[in-house]
Amino acid sequence: MKNRKTSPIALTSLSLAMILSGCLGSNEPQKSASDQNVQERVEIEKDQPQVKQESTSVTRQARQRIKNALAVEPHELDGVEVALMRVKRSSGNTLNIYWTYTNNSSEEKKLTEGCYGWLCKYRAASDAYIIDNINQKKHLVVKADGKPITSNKSMLGRENTLEPGATINVWAKFPAPPNDIETISLYLPGIPPIEDVQITE
Repeated sequence: MKNRKTSPIALTSLSLAMILSGCLGSNEPQKSASDQNVQERVEIEKDQPQVKQESTSVTRQARQRIKNALAVEPHELDGVEVALMRVKRSSGNTLNIYWTYTNNSSEEKKLTEGCYGWLCKYRAASDAYIIDNINQKKHLVVKADGKPITSNKSMLGRENTLEPGATINVWAKFPAPPNDIETISLYLPGIPPIEDVQITE
């Protein structure tokens, strides 16, 4: 038998047919390597659990610290702080005590409620008292003509109201303990006792 030689034209036709079948054999578009990498990253991110970012809401102002305060105590009204500023001997054998109320919350706070009559404007300070721990003596606010000698803060009619972020300065006069007594304890409504406070001259 004679070997038949394939003509160059036949080989060329066969090669073209194979190339065309490879290019046109699939209806899907060919993706580049970069496109495949992008798709793989998207699929991986979809499979991973999404972490929710918690929004930070400010419900109250940052707590204010009173400079040079002898003591700072939280009031029973949430967000209110009481700062004792000074305890000082004064003339007439008396003791002057100064303190502040600060509203660190985002809401209005009422220091006194249901108050009637002339006493209302004194209520922020008139119920305070001191104790001489050495002699076990309690001293109430000094009075003159039946009225307490204190600051007379009345900010909203019959109620002492603190706006958000507001501070009021309060003072009251007490009988002074003997000169050899160097400390007292202060009792203010709504806060724990402030004990062993140094008296200044």
